[in-house]
Amino acid sequence: MGKLLAENGGVMESTQTDESTDAGRFDRLAKEWDVAPMHLDRTRDVANLMRHKLALSGREALEVGAGTGLLSFALAANLGRILATDPSAGMVDVLKGKIERSGIGNIKALRTDDSLEGVAGPFDLVMSQMALHHIKDVDMFLRRALTMIRQGGDIAIADLDTEDGSFHGGEVTDVHHGFDREDLGRRLASAGFEDIAFETVHVMKRPVGEAMVDFPIFLCVAKVPQSL
Repeated sequence: MGKLLAENGGVMESTQTDESTDAGRFDRLAKEWDVAPMHLDRTRDVANLMRHKLALSGREALEVGAGTGLLSFALAANLGRILATDPSAGMVDVLKGKIERSGIGNIKALRTDDSLEGVAGPFDLVMSQMALHHIKDVDMFLRRALTMIRQGGDIAIADLDTEDGSFHGGEVTDVHHGFDREDLGRRLASAGFEDIAFETVHVMKRPVGEAMVDFPIFLCVAKVPQSL
């Protein structure tokens, strides 16, 4: 797909939907995303634990892979300025409509990819919910995120524990099958983060064949050192 220049200088993909890509699949799902109870329940639990674990009041935040902005909206009353980004044109369109209808003034939406090109930091917090397993080069992303967070700031990642691929099914091959917590902790430390902690925040139930299978989701929080 061709690239377009965003109004703020960021690079964005053209709006043509390609269902063979991650963004294309999410373009198709965008309008139905917020009515799925499993998405709402998960977001509630992630937001509640973030409020418990992190000092959020008035902080500037970047949400990566925000989709329709469920987490950003859940924390809008706690945080200051929020920039919600996603590579899917459909998701960002829905998010922009929600912002306009809600009248919430501290959330802005931007379509951009994992490189976060066009995103102007720094932020006090970078957060993601079920997005990291869609990011091809996790180590590059973690290093990039570190540069966008103020000293003493935080990263918060909610994502799947390691699973066998049945969460997405065999037709989806361009994702990570969750993360081993020890391995992800080492990768965060290698990128420069410290005070890394994991906690199970939610368990999603999804049908796999004829069975309902539990998929645990962790919340990982880590800090940027006060001096780099």
